[in-house]
Amino acid sequence: MKPEISITIPIYNEEGGIKKTVNNLVKVFEEKKANYELVLVNHGSWDNTEKIIKEMGEKNKKLTIINLAKNLGYGGGILYGMEHSKGEFIGWTCADEEISAEDVWKIYAAIKNKKYDVVKALRTKRKDGLLRIFTTFVFNNLISFRFGFNLKDINGYPVFFKKDMLEKIKPTEKSHLFNLDLMKNMNKNNMKILEIPVIHRKRQEGTTFMKLPRIFEMAFDFFKYSI
Repeated sequence: MKPEISITIPIYNEEGGIKKTVNNLVKVFEEKKANYELVLVNHGSWDNTEKIIKEMGEKNKKLTIINLAKNLGYGGGILYGMEHSKGEFIGWTCADEEISAEDVWKIYAAIKNKKYDVVKALRTKRKDGLLRIFTTFVFNNLISFRFGFNLKDINGYPVFFKKDMLEKIKPTEKSHLFNLDLMKNMNKNNMKILEIPVIHRKRQEGTTFMKLPRIFEMAFDFFKYSI
């Protein structure tokens, strides 16, 4: 039977936390008696991630395990997983537990009502530092001004929509501009988007790549994208 929901989790060197993230999602979706699929896309990791998710996949057939030698970038990993998803609804969350499994379920429960084409998270009570909070505020406002989006958190996840829409809205951007490119394509197709507040939590394991040089790189790429 085809899953109702396929959730892609892009993974890059997450040996310390991926097992907990997956187990928490499995626990919540099993309790809700959902017909689900978790698509674990390990791309380019050099730690023990591959071994860990392979063992998990052997124990739970609702996990689809994908191991790739090359890192595909933030958006590339998500897109690869969604293209290989079997569910009626597809989308993604991240491996870092910054969004709880309960909030992932909350976003999915909303898309099942079918009143909206897309349901995504609006992260509140951010726990990733003043610099990141400030740059996110500036980024969201620049996007709203440049593209006319009525969204408060472009990069908020999870994001869910029907798989049959993927070909129409597939982004060409595979890096940190993936979310912007996706939302822009959704806007072009007049898709109704609902943002639901979720509690943002501090990353428990692994390392964030959002340092000052990375922020400048993102700003430059956004400038080029916007021209």
